[in-house]
Amino acid sequence: MIASRRVLILGTAGLALGGCFDRPCHERNPAQKAFLDGLSALAKPALGANNPLAVEEAAKQSVALAGKVGAFSDWCGVIRKIEGNAQTVAVTIEVGPQVSLYAFNDWALAFAGSVTDLFSTRSRPAPPPGLSDAAIAALKSLRLGERVTLSGRMGEIAGSGVFDLSRLFGKSVAEHRQFLQAPRFVARIEALAASKKT
Repeated sequence: MIASRRVLILGTAGLALGGCFDRPCHERNPAQKAFLDGLSALAKPALGANNPLAVEEAAKQSVALAGKVGAFSDWCGVIRKIEGNAQTVAVTIEVGPQVSLYAFNDWALAFAGSVTDLFSTRSRPAPPPGLSDAAIAALKSLRLGERVTLSGRMGEIAGSGVFDLSRLFGKSVAEHRQFLQAPRFVARIEALAASKKT
């Protein structure tokens, strides 16, 4: 009886201590952690300065930082929103505290708001969708709030026009501040799978 109590107490203490030292999943991938740390390093001083020019510059630098990421693999995230159907699917995946990736397959939405397309006279090839067929197939078996592992490419999808808009050209100070507090970046998702807890 006493031995079983010791095992129970030691086991409970071990679980409690293990939980204290368990790193959040978005900190386990060095490239993902570096990206999130970079965003935080830009946002915190700008928001604390209460200077509209500093906020605007930090927002532009945050988008530039995302542009440098390029391809990524084995990032950890949580599915926050799934919209549309198999043809027009849009998904939002939180990859860090208040930081999300947004991918979608609605090409009409992708071209809407792209000012350069209005003045372009040459025909351009149709861009790839924001979610690969494999990612859509995997998405059908996942739930909202579920932790996932994802791979893809930042910003290079059907939504290049939307990504241009996310560069915040001509936006207000309030919109820049909102972006710094909860940035959302466009991405192409190549692979998506339920995350195995380690």
